[in-house]
This record gives sequence, C-alpha cells and structure tokens, in this order.
Amino acid sequence: MCTDRNGTIVLMDVKTFDQLEVSQELFGKDAKYLQGEMRVIVRLYDDIPLSASVPKRVTCIVKEAQDPMKGVPAPPKDKKVVLENGLTVEVPMFVVPGDAVVINTETDSYIERAKA
Repeated sequence: MCTDRNGTIVLMDVKTFDQLEVSQELFGKDAKYLQGEMRVIVRLYDDIPLSASVPKRVTCIVKEAQDPMKGVPAPPKDKKVVLENGLTVEVPMFVVPGDAVVINTETDSYIERAKA
C-alpha cells in the first residue's frame, strides 16, 4: 500500500502492518504508476531501502483521447491517449476517455483493455 506525502511514499507491509517511508525517487520513472492500495516491491539492506519497483502490469484510466478520424481511406490503427497519471501512450482506436487500460510499466506501452 502506498500514499504520497510531499515526495515521500508511505508503504505498509500487509502482513505486519509495519510502515516504511521511502523517497519517491526510489521508484524512478515508475513513480508515475503509484496508486493507493498498490502492492510494490522494496529491496532493503540493513533496513535501508535500496530500490523499489511497481508491478509489470498496471491498470490506468484514460483521461483524454483523440477522436476517431472519419472519412479517411485508411485510418490509423492506433491513436495517442493521455492517462490520469499524465503518461501518453498509443492504444487501439476503440479506446475512449474513461476506459481502464492495462499498461506495461517496463515499456510504458498498452497491453489490453482492462477486464471489468
């Protein structure tokens, strides 16, 4: 579990309920994927956090999407959308704002529409 407080992420061990505060920078580029109740991995050495990572697959909500092109002989198969976390990714033309999509956090790319 995680919440953001001024660049500090508060994590909780779901088994012991112990809390650990780590810098958002520990997650690097993956910090943009952090969501409440998300399970993350933190590697410790002598109780000092060395690295942290998010799951490889994360579900995100589409905030903005281009309208489909009409009247074009060969419309493109993909379009760019902006996710709620600010990331821009290419998705199939059928994806619309409000859709939940699964993103590969290693490549920042679309995998599939999230299942309901």
